[in-house]
Amino acid sequence: MEKDSTNSDTVSPLAPEDINTEEVTIRLARKLRTLIGPGRRWSYSGVSHLSGIDIRSLQAYARGEACPNLAKFKRLLSVLGPELSTEIDQMYGWKPRASSAAPERLDLGHIAEELRRSLEVIDNSIERASKS
Repeated sequence: MEKDSTNSDTVSPLAPEDINTEEVTIRLARKLRTLIGPGRRWSYSGVSHLSGIDIRSLQAYARGEACPNLAKFKRLLSVLGPELSTEIDQMYGWKPRASSAAPERLDLGHIAEELRRSLEVIDNSIERASKS
């Protein structure tokens, strides 16, 4: 499997038998390095304080030297949010929203008009069926 360490959108899904602790560790470490540390959104001390996971463990996770158990992963997820799991979720083929149209780029007026037309068609069909 080819991996691009700079862009998680290019990571291809894995076959179920290829999903293992090593692959989870690699992907989690890559994501943690984008979220935690100097110049990032989160500091190690802040995440440690909120998650109850010691700084040395967090740093080991980010270096790919250790992988948290499920309880600690869930604690990290509750602190860092769903963005943390995007690399891991891509292992089974999930695609992040960023790869499709961002919500602010959607034409909500157009969507509302399409919905109105669709509901009108449904209402007309129901009306015709009830008259039969």
